[in-house]
Amino acid sequence: MQKYAFRLLWTGQSLSALGDVLYIVALITLLYDATGSAAYTAAIPFLRCFANLVSGILAPIALERFALGRLLTYAQTFQTLLLLVLTLAMFVSSVPISPPIILLFVLLLSWLEAWITPAKNAIVPKLVEKHRLLKANGLLSMIEQTVRLAGWAAGAALLVAIGAQNVMWTTFALFALATIAMALIRERERTEDKKQIHAKASRDEMASEQPRTLREKLQEGWLVLWRVPALRVVSMLELFEGLAGGIFVGGVMLVYVKELLHRGEDWWGFINASYLLGALVGGAFGIALSRWVDRKLGHTILYGSIAFSAMTFGFAWIHVPIAALVLNFLMGPAFQLRDIAQRTLFQRSIEPDQLPQAFAAKGTLVYATFGISALLMAALTDWLGVQSALTVSAILYACCAAVAYANKRLLFEASDVRKTSVS
Repeated sequence: MQKYAFRLLWTGQSLSALGDVLYIVALITLLYDATGSAAYTAAIPFLRCFANLVSGILAPIALERFALGRLLTYAQTFQTLLLLVLTLAMFVSSVPISPPIILLFVLLLSWLEAWITPAKNAIVPKLVEKHRLLKANGLLSMIEQTVRLAGWAAGAALLVAIGAQNVMWTTFALFALATIAMALIRERERTEDKKQIHAKASRDEMASEQPRTLREKLQEGWLVLWRVPALRVVSMLELFEGLAGGIFVGGVMLVYVKELLHRGEDWWGFINASYLLGALVGGAFGIALSRWVDRKLGHTILYGSIAFSAMTFGFAWIHVPIAALVLNFLMGPAFQLRDIAQRTLFQRSIEPDQLPQAFAAKGTLVYATFGISALLMAALTDWLGVQSALTVSAILYACCAAVAYANKRLLFEASDVRKTSVS
């Protein structure tokens, strides 16, 4: 493992993730105080999802034009500058900034995030040896979950302690430090991979005398997902997971807490925190058991899918608050270990040069299905009740487990390091 470069990656990711949580907490509070409208605050997660979806579709253009490290630096730099302009406009300018303009900045910041995520996932194999990929993914996942858990927990306290203006300036500082970390990764990658970059350019020049069309660039990641059998199965899993995952959107869980558990909003917080803690434990397990899981990626995906489906059924039909809290905690390791295994299998199944486009296509699939799911599960909750919506979600997770079981031989073979052909 290139320890210096990988350390820069997770440091930059941690700073950026913490800043992302803090500025969202601050903006939600500021918008609500300024407008008194829940619609404006609800527009923030919607716009973030929409921006990630649309930007993810167009991300292959940027991913092809720029080296991964350079793209990470550019995107993080523009995020930092956008946040600086927003903060100055909100707290320094004499002209008040309107809520729609604030939402426009949220849209632009989220647009850039859709470039950072696939680039970050695709650069990991460049910084880590193949046999350490799973451990690296587990570490990145655990760090991100820890930072986000701490960020949401500390965000409200910071607002009270130092005020929204200082929270925004703190976020700007975090983004600036993240930019420096990403820039150093770019320099490291450029020095160590210079021969590889020149070789790739020579292959591309010999392979095609004419530049590819825009349509071909946008289709590349999707074609990779379809042509590689293991990735086709993983994409089907992501499809069912995305369609089921909208049940855990905050509003639906609030209904679950009030109507099925007969508890107040404080238990809503307990439920969310228990899952995040479980996900953190799952990331720690991924690191501690990395050698075993690394040899059993297919088994981890299969059994993780079965366990998560079973626990979602239990979550829907067991209405004892403590039992629901424990089940939600146990969902964290099941989902996290499966997610780490799927990401590692994804990275091993194709050539590194194709990873950025493939991850961009995967991200678009995830955001599209999750957006549909959020609307579907909210509608089902209003129409049939939250228990029925949870049951539908559990059935979709069961479909995910069925797909994994039907393709278990392919998953087991693809997860065998000795048979993996990634160079």
